This record gives sequence, structure tokens and C-alpha cells, in this order.
Amino acid sequence: MSEILNTIMYRVSSPRLSAPAPEKQELDIFFRCAVRAPDHGRIRPWRFVVLQGRALEDLGAAFEAAQPEADEAQKLRLRAMPLRAPMIIVTIAKLDPEHKKVPVWEQQVAAGIATQHIQLAAKELGYGSMWRTGPMTESAPVKAFFDLQSGEQIVAFLYVGRVDGEPREADFQSLDEIVEYRD
Repeated sequence: MSEILNTIMYRVSSPRLSAPAPEKQELDIFFRCAVRAPDHGRIRPWRFVVLQGRALEDLGAAFEAAQPEADEAQKLRLRAMPLRAPMIIVTIAKLDPEHKKVPVWEQQVAAGIATQHIQLAAKELGYGSMWRTGPMTESAPVKAFFDLQSGEQIVAFLYVGRVDGEPREADFQSLDEIVEYRD
């Protein structure tokens, strides 16, 4: 089987990640892969923010600010969430709801595919990743942290690092459940 097929078929999420984080040259490869996502209209509906070190702690503070009603234990957990990996790559979809040819959903999908390309490139270069979303993508303090403009939306918090322990096994869904052939 080719390397690319193997990378795609056996990619799994890795919840336990540690240092080192990818270096700049590796990140450049990630982003060169990301921008090869299908992009109807060539509108490039994405931008990426790489967080490491102090920036991860600052994101944790934004997570905490997103839930002011949290008790002390919850606040501690919120502040620690971004520290689960040495790096987070945030994908932000730059959506144009007025575009004449490309609907918003297609722009969102393109940003998602760009994120998937980063995951595949990371796997190929020996890193694990975990794509996270959730209510933080919609929270005002988190949106402010990333200086989101009108039409921008967080699509992914992609946690990246070296896999701690044994990687998970790929769980294959029965093709009979999902594929229909017609003649």
C-alpha cells in the first residue's frame, strides 16, 4: 500500500501528546498541505494561528473567562485544557456569506479539509493530533482572544505533539453500512 493511503487509512486521534512540538520547517509543510484543500472559487477561506508556550496559558485564561460561573476546580480544568499538547493550531474559517458562487457551508468544509490535511501531514512527519471543538469555539472571550472579525469562525483547535504511549488502533466502520452501489 502506498504511504499516502497508509497515512489516511491509519490516522487516529491522539489524546495524549507531549513535546517536542513541530518546528517551523515542519509547520511550513503542514500549511503548504493545508492550502491544497479543495477551494471552489479560490477564495482561500481559512487562516491559522499557532499557539505554544505562554500563548497556550493565555488561551487557558480565555477558556476560564468563557465560564465565569465555574467553581475553582472547573476554572483550573479550563486553564489546563490547552496544556494537553505542546502546540495548538487553530483553524479559523474566513466566511463570505455574500459570495455569489460558494455557499458558506462549502467554505466551512474547505477549512475543515485544510485542517484534515494538516493532521495527515503531522502524522506523516511523526506527530499525533487531536481535533477539538466544543462551546469554546463560540465563546466571546475566546473569539476576542483570536480577534475574530465578522464572518470568521473557529473550525478547529488542533492539538499537536508527539504521541504518548501506544497510538490507538484504527477503528474501521463496515463499508456495508455506509456504501451503496447502483448500476
